[in-house]
Amino acid sequence: MLTYKDRLCCWAIARLLPTQQWIIVARFRSRSDADGHFQFLRQTIPHVKFEVVFDRSGDTHRLSATCRPSNPVTSAL
Repeated sequence: MLTYKDRLCCWAIARLLPTQQWIIVARFRSRSDADGHFQFLRQTIPHVKFEVVFDRSGDTHRLSATCRPSNPVTSAL
């Protein structure tokens, strides 16, 4: 069961690991907050692959990299 605080933060930034797994590096309440932080990460760490994702589960720390292309709420800005 997710806590109330965990349910509030459904937008996340995921990072692609060398093992072809995605790991959640930050969670946000709003899409605009996630996009702003994503822009910062992309500018400061340009060689690392990040994505903004909508994560309803809240408790998963790793996402399959194979499901990413079919996910319509993933943003590759």
